Amino acid sequence: MKTVDLEGALELLKEGKTVIFPTETSYALGCDATNDAAVERVFKIKGRPNGKGTPFLLPEDMDPGEFVDFSPKLSALAERFWPGPLNIVAPRSEHSNASMRCETDGTQAVRKSSHPIALELAFMLGRPIVATSANRSDRPSIYTAAGIRDEFKDGELPDGFLDAGDLPITPASTIVQEKDGRIEILRQGGIVL
Repeated sequence: MKTVDLEGALELLKEGKTVIFPTETSYALGCDATNDAAVERVFKIKGRPNGKGTPFLLPEDMDPGEFVDFSPKLSALAERFWPGPLNIVAPRSEHSNASMRCETDGTQAVRKSSHPIALELAFMLGRPIVATSANRSDRPSIYTAAGIRDEFKDGELPDGFLDAGDLPITPASTIVQEKDGRIEILRQGGIVL
């Protein structure tokens, strides 16, 4: 796993590779969400079971409607809390070009990151970026560069690490979904509704 800067991370994403990058919650492991082989690699590196989808980050100027079907309530939440640590789960749009591996039972979790590096990376790529926490499955989130290097010193490795130093330890993202016209909190994180 090589250390890369923003441009290097962008090149890896364009080449269908995997990258660890900082977000407003912790370090994330990601790839171009529209590249199925790259998404498969993220699952393999993380040890994530198939069928358990993964959220992705949208560029700030991208309409989430390209990938999910938002109700007025979900749109209002996005308007209020994005960019920020709120993953919104909604039905996958029939014209989404994201990898089917990202979805869970016909739904997709999306968000727009408030971390300047994650935000810029998504904007420069112009496509959604998978953003699952950069740790092996069933292990805690990682906030330090040393922790990342320790976690990924052997086994299947990501291609690049965009090292932003130690991140502040913050709660995970809040995850919400609309069910029967009501907003349901699937995971309580930093944003309290």
